[in-house]
Amino acid sequence: MFSVSLRVIGAFFGVLIGSNFSIAQTYPPDFAQVLVSNGITNPTTMAFAPDGRIFVAQQAGALRVIKNNALLPTPFISLTVSSSGERGLLGIAFDPDFPTNNYIYLYYTVPGSPAHNRISRFTADGDVVMAGSESIILELDPLSGATNHNGGAMHFGKDGKLYVAIGENATASNAQNLDTYHGKMLRINKDGSVPEGNPFTSGSEQRKRVWAYGLRNPYTFSIHPTTGRILVNDVGKSTREEINDATTSGRNFGWPATEGTFNQSTYPNFTNPIYAYPHGSGDGRGCAIVAGTFFSPTTTNYPSSYVERYFFQDLCNDWINTLDLSGASPVRAPFATAISGDALAITVGPDGNLYYLGRTADALYKIVYNNTTSPFITNQPADLTVGEGQAAVLSVNALGSTPLSYQWRKNGNDIPGATNSTIAFSPAALTNNGNYSVVISNTSGSVTSEEATLTVLQNALPVAEILTPIVGTTYVAGTNINFSGSGTDAEDGELTSTAFSWEIHFHHDTHMHDQPPIDDIKQGSFLVPNIGETSDNVWYRIILTVTDSQGLIGKDSVDVLPQKSTLNIDSSPTGLQVTLDGQPVTTPYSVVSVEGMLRTMGVVSPQVKNGITYNFLAWSNHGDETQTITVPPDDFTITARYGHVVGVEMDLYNDNISIYPNPSKQGTVTIKVASEIPQTIRIQMVDLLSREIAAQSAQLSPGNNELVFNYGRARKGMYSLLIEMKDKTISKRLTVSE
Repeated sequence: MFSVSLRVIGAFFGVLIGSNFSIAQTYPPDFAQVLVSNGITNPTTMAFAPDGRIFVAQQAGALRVIKNNALLPTPFISLTVSSSGERGLLGIAFDPDFPTNNYIYLYYTVPGSPAHNRISRFTADGDVVMAGSESIILELDPLSGATNHNGGAMHFGKDGKLYVAIGENATASNAQNLDTYHGKMLRINKDGSVPEGNPFTSGSEQRKRVWAYGLRNPYTFSIHPTTGRILVNDVGKSTREEINDATTSGRNFGWPATEGTFNQSTYPNFTNPIYAYPHGSGDGRGCAIVAGTFFSPTTTNYPSSYVERYFFQDLCNDWINTLDLSGASPVRAPFATAISGDALAITVGPDGNLYYLGRTADALYKIVYNNTTSPFITNQPADLTVGEGQAAVLSVNALGSTPLSYQWRKNGNDIPGATNSTIAFSPAALTNNGNYSVVISNTSGSVTSEEATLTVLQNALPVAEILTPIVGTTYVAGTNINFSGSGTDAEDGELTSTAFSWEIHFHHDTHMHDQPPIDDIKQGSFLVPNIGETSDNVWYRIILTVTDSQGLIGKDSVDVLPQKSTLNIDSSPTGLQVTLDGQPVTTPYSVVSVEGMLRTMGVVSPQVKNGITYNFLAWSNHGDETQTITVPPDDFTITARYGHVVGVEMDLYNDNISIYPNPSKQGTVTIKVASEIPQTIRIQMVDLLSREIAAQSAQLSPGNNELVFNYGRARKGMYSLLIEMKDKTISKRLTVSE
């Protein structure tokens, strides 16, 4: 086993009020992103109401309303949800008759033991929910201890039915089990009942609601507004992200047997994705497809070449790509890179612009096209509060014919030398307090930005300190991690619990799974799931933020890494397939895993290798054919024993192998075998039920070899000798006589 731990300590240099970070986004010429609203904590999804209002779900349960480009202070509704991991308020859909019935549908995680996801209908009363209007449409299946892969996207189709995408709850086998909602796309009536036209008309209630299956985590999907085509964006595991066409009912998209495109002849009952992209760094590669949308607005000022493209985005590499769907095969093209704030939920607004959420920026952006020569401001400078001696930066973004010139002003007066898109004060002094604006100009005209107030406080930063976990603490899955901290301030003294806010970030490879902050406590704990993400490249970052009475903040953080062990999985004979967490792997296979994680191992039986059919006999630990183990503290080895199916002797090679005497009654036979190289040979004798009678190994030398094989007191009958060499496996018939 092995483990590592890291501590990161630092202070955050101020409070960003209406923050607008200047990031080097790259868009096609004349495109830019514009901040619509911020202050939307941990957004998960959004939807446009028919009247143009934007409803944004916050993971912790609040549904926020943006009206006339302003975030309303009062949430539409605040639900009590389980928001650990990827749970929470996850889906929004407006009834097709919303203008007359005011119905809105929400998908959220209900706390409990166990928790479960629910689809409910609510009635709007203006910008808030009508009290007592919740009507439960469908209670989904109980969740396991895994907090990831919940899905949650919902849309009404052209047929008036509600389509719902649901993750497999990190249990891969759920995706192929038609008697659970997990790992499926559902099609239901508005009241949750089973509609006509679904592919499975009998069986369990779950089965009758299934529209498509074989999905891992279909976090988002899109329905074309005129054709009704359905494309599902399915988040992959370790190799590929998929876009699947679920327009036709009953399709099986192959998870967990497949990930990405596959040989159709190998899996004739599965449907290939229309497009899949690999994991990795750079544009067109990533780790999680978190949105996709048909760009088919009724009106837009975007160039016509973008109309009817499918726009999709990746969480890890912060890009947006497009698919041209007009030909026989989709054609990918880049669109934007380095977009802001862990982007997700891209969709088309009624104004013909694309919109998306910045999860870590707590913001909503829109992408505008402005083919104009005169300067046009896309992001205004924002108010900023910092402590004396800290850095302060104000910035602006604009479109227009280049070159653009900038002139910053303080309290209406030009600032000599302040002629860039940013103005920085490092360190900031009390004399820098004031109202700042910038004039942007070119040969076609000029425009003046809104004013931003810079407030520099004569106030020391508070100091945050995480007391536990200490440096060097590691974790085992299925156990609790305790945390505690302190906060002090030169002016305020020891800070009370109301000044404390904790963030628990789960890091996986190059990306992060955050969750809503935990406020107003100095200590607490959280349970590390033992089901869910199986990668070993994971760790937790615990962040403490304390805020003083002047609004300045201090931070401290600690990284807690896992203890790990190696699982070694083999078969006898080696080179056969088994399954790990539902996915087929070829032995020998080794994988590093977090201690305490539950890993499920299964077998592929019967299977054929080199023309020989094998049946599973037993695991070396005598466990069930499909068994779940807890990853132990030490490295672990397990072997699946297979037997050859006895039948007609298969001399598939010019094998130069002979056996005598045959029939035999002496308890031993001599095997003559020729070898070109030194190698180890394994001989296994099995009966008609593929049960092992005897086995032994020997070392061959180049040339002719004679081996004595002792099979003991076998009963009279026909047996098979399975002779495994370096590059081939040969079956020979052996008859035992009295």
